[in-house]
Amino acid sequence: MFEITIDNKQYKFPTRLTVDKWQELARWDMQVEDHFPRLIAGLIDCDWRDLQDIELGQQQIMVGYCISLMNQRRDTKDNLDLATINFGQWIDLDVWTSEGFDKSIKKALTILGDTPWADEALQKIERWIDYRTWIYRQYAEMFGLLEEGEEDQEEDNDKPIDHNDIISGWYTIVCSLASENLLWIDSITEQPLLSTLNFMAYQKRKQIAENFQQLKKQREYDLQRRSR
Repeated sequence: MFEITIDNKQYKFPTRLTVDKWQELARWDMQVEDHFPRLIAGLIDCDWRDLQDIELGQQQIMVGYCISLMNQRRDTKDNLDLATINFGQWIDLDVWTSEGFDKSIKKALTILGDTPWADEALQKIERWIDYRTWIYRQYAEMFGLLEEGEEDQEEDNDKPIDHNDIISGWYTIVCSLASENLLWIDSITEQPLLSTLNFMAYQKRKQIAENFQQLKKQREYDLQRRSR
């Protein structure tokens, strides 16, 4: 365990971060040198002003150690089977992902499985992100994404997707599935995720087929009218 002495007082560097500590440190931009004292102070629980006179090189070493702690991952045996989540849980996790886990990590853990340790929490979140990417790729046509997946679509957009737009979009989908009936919304969100997505994909294919038939009839009508 590393230690540093400041004004004759010793401070110990942790070897593992809690979720609370990780969230506190995640507020600071680690590329900005002016943030270094506050970041280090948050890590060892001291007054950041006591660190201002420490040489930049030493601060960089301590920040590097902080980054290594924040990047730690540890697997657990109590991982949620993501294939069992329902539609409402998917929506919540998708919304919290767009919000950023520096803000929403604790909310995500209410579904993914609670833990006080950041390395375990981040491992759970990475499993979720991998599953989320897989889902979007499996249903890329329904979601209107490129074949390569959601990330490619986002990179091609000049304007990033707004967090509130995602909330509004999912609410619109839920209301549509519930036939605009408030009393049916809970029954929709409690449905298994894959069953719901398969139904949505069926609806979209059906709508595309109906639109194609309407377009075909319109073209046939136009050809007949022109031939008269």
